Amino acid sequence: MIKLFQRKNISKKNAFFLHIPKTGGSTFVGLLKDSIKITKEDYKLPSHIIDQIGNVKISHIDFSTKHRYFQSPEIFDKSLHLNFKDKFLIFMLIRHPVDRIVSEFTFQYHILNGKDGNTNAAIISKLRPLPNSLKEYIKFPHTHNYQIKFLLGRKIADPKPITASDYQKIIDSIETLSIHCGLTENYSQFLHQFQELTSVKLKKHITIRKRTPIEYEMFLDDALKSKILKYNAYDYKLYSYVKEKLNNKAGMNFNTFKYNNSNDFIV
Repeated sequence: MIKLFQRKNISKKNAFFLHIPKTGGSTFVGLLKDSIKITKEDYKLPSHIIDQIGNVKISHIDFSTKHRYFQSPEIFDKSLHLNFKDKFLIFMLIRHPVDRIVSEFTFQYHILNGKDGNTNAAIISKLRPLPNSLKEYIKFPHTHNYQIKFLLGRKIADPKPITASDYQKIIDSIETLSIHCGLTENYSQFLHQFQELTSVKLKKHITIRKRTPIEYEMFLDDALKSKILKYNAYDYKLYSYVKEKLNNKAGMNFNTFKYNNSNDFIV
């Protein structure tokens, strides 16, 4: 099961952070860069590229291939669990599917200029015809259940549906490896959990990275939100699983971190 705030002489272990896109991972990696002493050369590396900060290994998208696979899908391979079990502290953030896909669409369509055909927008550039609204974007199976697809090591914009056994594979790995999960919406709680388990002292003032600029924020009615949840049922199931596990810490005061809400798109 997901473990919370249990310190049993485990702070000497190396840590893994699994960076699922559009869950707030860049902000966390940036915070690690600000909190842990590293070389000037490493500090200059973008938050979605740097793969080691102190004793924290970070697994992102693999930008070296056009398929943009997850760098460490073996963590969710049952046959390889012994390579990780009781050897590493593993962390990841999960985001509500509605919030995550809104952020993803904005990033793909506006920030990466997918609306004009920029192939760097690796998801939307593969969709035909090009979706010109969130409502059109969410209909493509390539965009469904991205969080689970990513962890499984699927190629980006993979239209193949997620199955119940795919979902269970993720849950079994979380349970077996005691992966410490947090929710983007409860960011400070995740940071406190990371601090307590690793003994890494995090700075209290946090720069929010890759935040959606105000001019691109959008209003979603209930009907559209319902459609997103329907198309992303397994991602929502994963989100609900994590939320239920974290509920026993609800009401605790984690408001010791301060967030810089700049409208700049900081990488």
